[in-house]
Amino acid sequence: MAVPSLNAVFGIDLSALGLSWARMLPTVALVPAFGLRALPGPVRAVLGLMLALCIIPAVGATTRMAPFLVSAHEPWPLLLLENVLRGIPVALAAAIPLWAATMAGNLVDTLRGAHEPWNTDVVAGKASHMGIVFALLSAGIFLQSGGPSRVALALATADFPAHPLLAAMHDLAGGITLAVALAGPLFAAAIVLEVATALVARASFPAQLYVLFPPLRALGLLIVAALVLERIAFVLAHAMR
Repeated sequence: MAVPSLNAVFGIDLSALGLSWARMLPTVALVPAFGLRALPGPVRAVLGLMLALCIIPAVGATTRMAPFLVSAHEPWPLLLLENVLRGIPVALAAAIPLWAATMAGNLVDTLRGAHEPWNTDVVAGKASHMGIVFALLSAGIFLQSGGPSRVALALATADFPAHPLLAAMHDLAGGITLAVALAGPLFAAAIVLEVATALVARASFPAQLYVLFPPLRALGLLIVAALVLERIAFVLAHAMR
């Protein structure tokens, strides 16, 4: 049964508002910068509703002109489903750089031998200590650089891709590339430190200095991470544009 368009209720078309909320829902659910499980479900629903208010004119115009998947005369639940599908590619594109930053932070702890996964509400899945730090850094960059406004603009003009699976795979491949770019200097530093400690250990034999090498390697990786943090932030900001 189609839901009629309710106009003149506080000056808002409630039907278009519902479709806008459906298009915004994947972004609020997937993008870590919007809180994930740190915000209760009702709060995230209200947040999506507030953001949906920004794209009501575009969604309403799209619905009247004829949507991509279904006819404008189809039942309202089908229009709701279509707008959820329209929002998924935009949500993935916005969330993947933040996931890549978390992966890079996890690699830092793995390389220094301190990968202890934590379950936290602000990071999707399990993340290490540095993974959480990088996730919070990327979320801050996303919010400070106008990420929500860019997402709203993309959703206002969102169209369902001709090949959605290929588009999703392309976004995921881009996220892996970004994660490698972020973690490349750290991985190179880990190799240099490993070779250096091996050479020192061989030169200092039979002195028992090898017990100092693991903490020194870990300290060296943390120093390198601190030195390249600004560059990592720059790359993340560029990837989120």
